[in-house]
Order: sequence, then structure tokens, then C-alpha cells
Amino acid sequence: MDILGGGERVVIYLSCSPPCQLLVVVLVDVSDKWTRNQLSPQVLQCLTQFSQVPSILVMNKVDCLKQKSVLLELTAALTEGVVNGKKLKMRQALRSQPGTPCPSPAAEGPKTQSVGGPQRIGWPHFQEIFMLSALSQEDVKTLKQYLLAQARPGPWEFHSGVLTSQTPEEICANIIREKLLEHLPQEIPYSVQQRTGMWEEGPSGELVIEQKLLVLKESHVRILIGPKGRLISQIAQEVGRDLMDIFLCDVQLRLSVKLLR
Repeated sequence: MDILGGGERVVIYLSCSPPCQLLVVVLVDVSDKWTRNQLSPQVLQCLTQFSQVPSILVMNKVDCLKQKSVLLELTAALTEGVVNGKKLKMRQALRSQPGTPCPSPAAEGPKTQSVGGPQRIGWPHFQEIFMLSALSQEDVKTLKQYLLAQARPGPWEFHSGVLTSQTPEEICANIIREKLLEHLPQEIPYSVQQRTGMWEEGPSGELVIEQKLLVLKESHVRILIGPKGRLISQIAQEVGRDLMDIFLCDVQLRLSVKLLR
């Protein structure tokens, strides 16, 4: 099973994988108004490349939506109004409760658009849709049961002693990305590019890391740095503490903000 959340690392992993996956799960945060209205081009590319692999759509954080009509619009956009090859009954989908899959599609449905059509923002080949609120374990029970039913016996991909398949550099980059999402407003964190300039052991055994944060606008540079450099300093301190807890060593993290030219 592969989970696509639009992240570059996950997408690259799937695009390099042989088409032997049992299921592709596309996870959408419906509380994020900047990314929820369409699937990213990278995700759509992977879904198209492996269209023979079954896929499902998981819409998380539906409890954050004050108006269910928004959920209706998102469902229509992300599926192009088609689920399992048939037209989706949108009124019934709107009445669906969190933690349950959308109702079965209507029998009378139009043919889906050709894969890779112009200006595509959704995917009309999802087999199921799940609307969840992960704040409660009960909300995800139906999804867990579905995934368990789709699972097939096989050897473990990793040894039981392996804690993560991520490299230390990936762990660091992901924690920085997490802090950017927490502290930066609107679309700014999604446009930041990260570049690791230094990763080495210091004279006292500490881990020394330098990472450049590249942004597209001068206004974003000022926002990310913050008044008197307070924001970028706070982000570096929070990331440094998290990395010390993970790597069990002292960490010196230096973040710099540059305008991407």
C-alpha cells in the first residue's frame, strides 16, 4: 500500500516502485483551504502512471468544516463526480457521517474523462471515499477495517529492529517542514524550498546542520525571518530540540533564508 499526500518524497517513492502495490491511498486534509481543492499534479501523475492499481480517497479533518456544503464541493472536485466507474450520489455523500465510506454510486453514470485530460484536478477512478476525523479512533475504524480486508499475507519489508526507513537528513527536513507549517501563514510554507548545506560532526561530537530556506518573494523572506529575526530563531530552536530528542546528541542547527532567483 502507498499513501499519497502530495509530498515529494512519497510521490517519488511510488513513481519508482514496480506496479505491484495492492492499494493506493490518497489522503487530503480538508481543513487546509490552500491545498484541498485539487490533487497535486505529482499525485495525479502517479495515479495515472499506475492506473491499474486500485486507489481510494481519504478526506481527513472533516470535523473542521463548519458547512457540509464545502465537503460536497470538495468531493465532487476530487473525484470528478465519479466513484468506482459510476456517478456519485452527491446528496447521499453529503449526509455521510465521519468515519464511514461514501454511499455506493448510482448505477447511471457517465463515462469518465480520458486519463491525463486537460486541466484535471481530480481523479475519477477511486474505488471508495472515506470521510474521517482522526481526532477519534472510532472515526477511523471503518477505514482500518477496509485496509485490513485489502491486505494480503507477505514478508515484512523491514526488519523488526528498523524504526524508520527515512534517512537522518529526511527526518531533519521533515521536522523543519512541520515547523514551517505551524508558524507561517496561508500559502507561504508550501512555497518554501529546502536545501541542506552542511551535515557533519562537530569537534565535540555534536551534529552540525545548515539548511537554506529558499522563498519566491521578498515579502516571504521578511515574514519567515520575522521581526529582529525572532521567528526563524524560534523555528531553529524548536527543530533543534526535536532533533536532539531523536538523535540523542547535541545538535547545532543554523537556518538561513534566501530569495530564490
